[in-house]
Amino acid sequence: MSRPDRSLVIVAGGRSRRLGRDKPLVEIGGRTVLSRILGATAQFEDTVLAVREVPPFRRALAADGWEPGAESAGPPGSVTLRSPEGRALLVVPDPVPDLGPLAGLASGLGAARGAICVVLAGDLPFVTPDLVDRLSGELASDAESDAVVPHARGQAQPLCAAYRREVGRLAARLVAGTAASGGPSPSMMGFLERLRVRTVTAEQVKRLGDLETMVRGVDSRADLEWAERSAAGAD
Repeated sequence: MSRPDRSLVIVAGGRSRRLGRDKPLVEIGGRTVLSRILGATAQFEDTVLAVREVPPFRRALAADGWEPGAESAGPPGSVTLRSPEGRALLVVPDPVPDLGPLAGLASGLGAARGAICVVLAGDLPFVTPDLVDRLSGELASDAESDAVVPHARGQAQPLCAAYRREVGRLAARLVAGTAASGGPSPSMMGFLERLRVRTVTAEQVKRLGDLETMVRGVDSRADLEWAERSAAGAD
């Protein structure tokens, strides 16, 4: 699979109520979580960052040297940024804020160009290049599946997974239906139940590292303390 045939979608639209700060912009070991994710996914030529509000992320990325790129070809309100190394990043706002991660998934997949998209939550400080390559490669080799999803920490991890871009249309319909009805936000687990999912276990990827560490997000103060200890131990 050539690199242009796949995309990266980072879903970072949550309000981080438990932590009290935008989780992707929290610093761990001197780098923001978002910077760590981007560093682990430099192999992706097409990258989309789906957020609730663009300005905070634009400012944070500017502090890391990202500058405005070519005029955005994304949805209204989106911006294209370019890293000092020349990597392009399309930052897109959720069309319907506060409808949960499925809304970010829908907007991210809608803006992506690759047929296969690795989708990552914006709070995964220890995701690795090998893991994202494994997920996208597994889906590319399995024409019968809509998604490849790791199973760790006792459950499926839909925000550290590979999806076919076309399933974004289903996500968009579910989000639009919720927005119109005023009902509860669609869950990622409910979304997975509608797809043909291939599961990846910790045992299957153990040579790549500890799966539970790679899929653990910084959702609470305890998670942040764990991440800081882990980063310090790795340095």
